[in-house]
Amino acid sequence: MYNRKSLNLFLVGLAGITLFGASCSKVKDLYNETEKGSDSSTLLPGGGNISADFMWNSTRTVDVKVVVDDKFSGQYFYRVEIFDNDPTLASGANLLAAGQAKAGQDFVGKMMIPTIAKYVYLRETSPLGVAAISMIEVGQQNTVTVDGAKVGSTSKASVLRGANSTSVLASNGLKAATVEATPVVVPSDAIALSGNSTISVESNKSYVVKAGVTFTGKIDANNGTSNVKIYIQGSWKNTSFELNLGSNNGLYVTQAGSIDLVNVTQNTVGGFVNYGSASLSKMETKNNTLYVNYGTLTADKADITNGNFTNYGVATIQNLSSTTNGTVIRNEGTLTVQNASLTNATLEAVCHTVINSLTTNGATISVSQGALLSLDKLDAGGTKINLANASILDVKTLAKFNSQASTMNGPTSGQALARLKKVDVNNQWMAITYGGNLEIACSDHTANPQWSTYYVINSPAKIVPYDKSTVVIAGTSCNAGGNNSSGGNPTDQPVTEVNLGTYSYIFEDKWPSKGDYDMNDCVLDMNITKYQNTANKVTKVALKAKLRSIGASIRFSTAVQFDGIATGNVKNVTYSRKDLVGSALPLGANGTETGQTYAVLPLWDDAHKAFGVADTRFISTQTGQYAPVEVIVTVEFNTPIDNFTYGTLNAFIVNFNQNLAGRNEVHLVGYKATDKINKSLVLKETGNLLSATDPFKTKANEPFGLLVPVSFIYPLEGQAITTAYPLFESWATSGGSQNTDWYLHKK
Repeated sequence: MYNRKSLNLFLVGLAGITLFGASCSKVKDLYNETEKGSDSSTLLPGGGNISADFMWNSTRTVDVKVVVDDKFSGQYFYRVEIFDNDPTLASGANLLAAGQAKAGQDFVGKMMIPTIAKYVYLRETSPLGVAAISMIEVGQQNTVTVDGAKVGSTSKASVLRGANSTSVLASNGLKAATVEATPVVVPSDAIALSGNSTISVESNKSYVVKAGVTFTGKIDANNGTSNVKIYIQGSWKNTSFELNLGSNNGLYVTQAGSIDLVNVTQNTVGGFVNYGSASLSKMETKNNTLYVNYGTLTADKADITNGNFTNYGVATIQNLSSTTNGTVIRNEGTLTVQNASLTNATLEAVCHTVINSLTTNGATISVSQGALLSLDKLDAGGTKINLANASILDVKTLAKFNSQASTMNGPTSGQALARLKKVDVNNQWMAITYGGNLEIACSDHTANPQWSTYYVINSPAKIVPYDKSTVVIAGTSCNAGGNNSSGGNPTDQPVTEVNLGTYSYIFEDKWPSKGDYDMNDCVLDMNITKYQNTANKVTKVALKAKLRSIGASIRFSTAVQFDGIATGNVKNVTYSRKDLVGSALPLGANGTETGQTYAVLPLWDDAHKAFGVADTRFISTQTGQYAPVEVIVTVEFNTPIDNFTYGTLNAFIVNFNQNLAGRNEVHLVGYKATDKINKSLVLKETGNLLSATDPFKTKANEPFGLLVPVSFIYPLEGQAITTAYPLFESWATSGGSQNTDWYLHKK
């Protein structure tokens, strides 16, 4: 019907049953000698050594402080929540800590996080009900602080819409569109051009198409000449001609002038300056040169290679490209592009810039204060996007970031907005990192899988729903009206109930002797819900415990000790299954175990009987034969307490090999026993069976229990944990520095 671990254990189990029903006066010391053969097993069959200072932690406690950027001068509470994954974009995010904060009351607390966590996710819900999410890099830090007050936003939230402004601002060295075109002075000795002839220019001479004249001919300006200047006051129209400007030669279209050509190409230095109207099929730079537009420019294709292009006027380009490092395409007027492809180049959006489809690789994009870069689609790789205070990046359809890591950073003071309709990170590691004082408004963003990082939102950067942007940006002539608060009536965002998710405790039952290390003698899922007041102090705790496996043939109880919480501070305890408690661990009037300094709460007195089984067979819920046993223990406190986490919860089992000198308790490494442990037994076996530094490690530094931050898929009976989880051994022998996610990789 079921297997026994050994006949020896069967006899011990029967003895345990007998003792359980006996009075204390008849209890006999069952532990006189070590069970023969019980300590021959080893946790690591490969014979690896375990460091004496390894604490067997898959979790750790971190102090946290969050200072909110209070826009309401302390009138209302913000909700502060910290998760192990993105609670909006991903599924299965576990809450690590939560509370409320405002100006004058920071959120200060503790959280227990998985050791594999590189980042945690901070969600701040404002009094207007807008939830903003950022990521905090925790690394190996023991303390993390997020100071939103340092964001320094220039605007306070308001229930009114922000006023518009037509002023043009400047920031980060990007000068706004205040440049006026300097009148072009045509030299008096300039040679007049007319008709449809072909003109071969000479070095150091000037040429002009005068006002009122239409020139339809050709100009040979790449004939070895230098320092040639060509002025257009009238009109030059030749839709089949490609102008190639030679070394240090220049073309100048005056305010009243116009050109209509196939192409303007500059080879070396020199340049092309348009103050009037220019219509081109193609515009090219091939070397160190500068093209500038102050007037109206249209081009089917613009290829800016090595040179630079600056627009102060109105420019419309169908296809814009650049493939060279150092090239700068700068817009200080109005620039509209259908398709742009930039490799290693720089785009500076100092004023309203509209691009339908932008593809970048190794490029740099800068958006100036008061400016708007509006895109329909963005496909970026290895691209740096820098947004100044009060700047806006608006991607209306799709922003795609590929495997070459890109960054998007807001300013160090003030705040910028990235309004992204949809973000696809192409399932690539670290595809995009957001940082600085940046708000990302996006409701459709590729999620980070649990413990993977496709994107990073480094605080103070934060993500909010697409239609819930909180940044107030005044309208300018360069940002199409700016961005205003969504408005609404502010109210408190209280945190009264905090559910900390589910962790698993797994135990071997033979303490102080070794077990078989299948780590399924007791498998217990635990969920903590705590109830808080407005000062973020805990008034009540509800523990939801689920017993999922008994791989033990001796009887045992399971209980928790609230470390640091005095028994007298417990007002009362409510047990959902009163029939399972009160015998092996006698209870006092307030519902805690009697005779204890710190509050001890039994979950069940007899694990086998909790399943309704009279004998001591093995019970596994993996097979479906048994349903897990669930109990809820609710504890109210006389005086509210601070910082209740899984670190406060000291779960343990009591095996029935107990005696007059005390009982046998199995705790996690690093935790203290209760007052009722057999202290003489601990003293006797310290340095013999047990570690000299911790009574809940063997002499070989092996644990009797573990805590994992998931609902653990435990090994089947007789299967060693090192077999079921191949990464376990390297995690142990490395002292926890390698394969910290071992419990996610079951064979």
